[in-house]
Amino acid sequence: MMLFYKPHIDFIAEHATDPDKRRYSIAVEAPRHFIDIDHYGSYPYKELPHKWKDAVEKFGADSLRKYGIVPWHIQVMLGRLTKAFREKDFSSILRNSAEIGHYIADAHVPLHASENYDGQLTGQKGIHAFWESRIPELLGKNFNYFIGKAEYIKDPGDFIWKRVLESGHEADSVLSFERKLSAKFPPDKKYAFEKRNN
Repeated sequence: MMLFYKPHIDFIAEHATDPDKRRYSIAVEAPRHFIDIDHYGSYPYKELPHKWKDAVEKFGADSLRKYGIVPWHIQVMLGRLTKAFREKDFSSILRNSAEIGHYIADAHVPLHASENYDGQLTGQKGIHAFWESRIPELLGKNFNYFIGKAEYIKDPGDFIWKRVLESGHEADSVLSFERKLSAKFPPDKKYAFEKRNN
């Protein structure tokens, strides 16, 4: 895998954001990035079936899309990537690898698992960009990106649902930490203008 991916790491990095670029131009794209899991009750959200067919039967496909489908879409992407490997379709392997990584990353973001995804329900508007963009921009050079060897995941569906449940469980903590931090700074110290590109 390393021999295949390492020479193409620039392509993967460049195209990992393609799903976000489609998000505002293709109607079916947006729900693939999140799941408002708190819409389905409280942790551990036992009312929400993990199998797509069962969830559709219970809530309907339109309702599921309204509140996000990221855990199911990751499994669709895994099927596409597996098919590309079986067919030795080089272009599809690279494209699907870049895109599945994006959706998996989205599933790990606590604010992607909450109806209060941008703090709009708690007077914390803008927390999403702060959490997902600004913090990595400011502190990313100090992050340890080496996470060790890849491990085989026997049941990808179960694995991704566990990640989504963790994310949903942590959404309140993210909001709480921001609220406490924000209270320590006066409004004129919270924001700054910064020149980007042009």
